[in-house]
Amino acid sequence: MVSKMKGLVITHPGLEAVSAKEVKELIGSDCAMNSSVALFETDKFEDFASLCYRSQSAMRVLHLFMNFEISDLEDVFEPVSEYDLGDYLKEKTFAVRSWIVNNDNIDTMESEREVGAIIHDKYKASVDLENPDVTFFIYVFEKQFYFGVDFAGFDLSKRNYRLFCQSDSIKGTLAYSLVRLAGFKSGMNFLDPFSQSGTVCIEAAFHASKKPIRFYDKDRFAFHRFPQFEGFDFDGFFAHHDNFSSDNSTTINCFDSQQRHVRAAEKNAKVVGLNKMLTFSRLEVEWMDTKFDKGSVDCIATNPPRPSVHFTRASLEKSFQEFFYTADFILKPEGKIVVLGKNYPKLLALAQRYNFVLKANFEVFQGKEKFNILIFHKD
Repeated sequence: MVSKMKGLVITHPGLEAVSAKEVKELIGSDCAMNSSVALFETDKFEDFASLCYRSQSAMRVLHLFMNFEISDLEDVFEPVSEYDLGDYLKEKTFAVRSWIVNNDNIDTMESEREVGAIIHDKYKASVDLENPDVTFFIYVFEKQFYFGVDFAGFDLSKRNYRLFCQSDSIKGTLAYSLVRLAGFKSGMNFLDPFSQSGTVCIEAAFHASKKPIRFYDKDRFAFHRFPQFEGFDFDGFFAHHDNFSSDNSTTINCFDSQQRHVRAAEKNAKVVGLNKMLTFSRLEVEWMDTKFDKGSVDCIATNPPRPSVHFTRASLEKSFQEFFYTADFILKPEGKIVVLGKNYPKLLALAQRYNFVLKANFEVFQGKEKFNILIFHKD
């Protein structure tokens, strides 16, 4: 019997609860949460692979060996040297990668070099910095140190459908979180009125259809080369997860006031075969009530534009005013609005004017860029 193994999902700081909920849904494991991570246990190696293939919130998925608080890099040398990594290094090449967040005492290149030297000296394993069989991953968030194997071997937040993007586009991982915080699920009527390149709506379509987010990346995963998967039925594994279908009862409305944005969204959705699940339309927010019956929309999630050459502050304020005015008409009484905002006080005033109450407001980070996620309910 395989003993319990620890796992780690790295996500955006502020969205740990979204990842924890997704891990529970996908592999049935409860999670503990820390800043930017969800920690879980499993007795199956394939659960790590399942999360790599299907998780829309994960930036990295690790088989976690250790985690503890550190003061400087030297604190990790002895624990790493004493831990048995032999199962991963059977005639395999390796590399060490680091991701250091909010810690100026730890240098990325030094951590990779020093930990890599410890592993090389102990196991005499070959280093391959270009295409390693196994990538050992160091993640440091402030003073918390995490060390394990990166099961995917690449950044899971990068989407292969984001070919036509706007300057305000957000990562798919963050867009997915907006969808989940809005309470969207299959069978609902969903709306993004400021869709830009369609990221939020495409993530909603993946979620509703249960199409694996990495459906087109099957051959990229590092875990194909892990010793633990020798003789594993990968065809059967992927076939099990590929049992998805479009749900005709789900409506995902991808609207924007600029035709170039609508075209970009439609092209991006077509890349991953989800364009038929979405309804695309060039529409000013003031006309939304002509597209929907009263109380017919279940939820709204959006990443609205920010001031630019295309949108002055005055024009954006007018759009937000019209947005809340029409949303009051089209949204169901129990419906939610989730907005990714910056400099949001004006949004709060407009929402209150049109019968919306702020139920949650919390910070989230995409890299070093800070946003606020605002969740509104009808008053």
